[in-house]
Amino acid sequence: MNLKKKNAIVMNNFEKKYKSILLNAFKNGTKRNDRTKVGSKSLFNQSLSWNLNDGFPMITGRKIYQKVFNTEFDWFINGETNIKRFKDNNVKIWDAWADEEGELGKVYGYQMLNFNSQSINQLEAVKTSLRHNWDSRRHIISLWNPIQLDEMALPPCYLYFQFFVDHDSRLNMFVVQRSGDLFLGIPYDIALFSQILLHVAEECNYTAGKIDLQIVDAHVYNNQHVAVEKYLEEFTFIQPSYTYKDGNLKIYNYQHGPVISAPVAV
Repeated sequence: MNLKKKNAIVMNNFEKKYKSILLNAFKNGTKRNDRTKVGSKSLFNQSLSWNLNDGFPMITGRKIYQKVFNTEFDWFINGETNIKRFKDNNVKIWDAWADEEGELGKVYGYQMLNFNSQSINQLEAVKTSLRHNWDSRRHIISLWNPIQLDEMALPPCYLYFQFFVDHDSRLNMFVVQRSGDLFLGIPYDIALFSQILLHVAEECNYTAGKIDLQIVDAHVYNNQHVAVEKYLEEFTFIQPSYTYKDGNLKIYNYQHGPVISAPVAV
């Protein structure tokens, strides 16, 4: 692989770290068999951090689509289990896992708003806690529910959120992801997590601050190598600016590289 001329126009620190993890997994990751039978190279416990005061964290070396992460955020925040919203927006990221009726089972947002089918709304509980007990260490949303794993098309990859209010009334968030597809999934997960923090911060009258993400198994699938090499050789740009008001995310000046596609490992 030739990481020649296109290393950066302006390398933002966030994408520099992302590229470093991706390159390390591609070159040095442990070869692993997996559920998909595609195979992958994996790294253990990788960390990414970004601050929403620095811009919106969209990958710039290749084009990613706001419509995709906006749709997933709306689906998640409303506790939906069907892919109808994705179909309506021509977003195909969940097609391979849904049944004939478009159902995914008791995944992600279902566990957030109705944990274990017991009407436990973790999102509203966290908002209430942040409004009235900001210094609590229990501002937590957990999506991992062993009792209902067999009722899910796919167990949650991102499964733990914890919020922390600092002395400047900034709301920060820590995320644990058990499994991360570094090339296809993580760029959209990063944007999704950012919207979650912006949403909770606005609802609770805080300023959105920093996100720390821990990816326990960070991997590159064996059918993505050509795409990964191409992305690693591309220019990167500064993070785009954004506004967030009344739940509406607007992104400005998103400069990006080409569309680089890779197959999904199902």
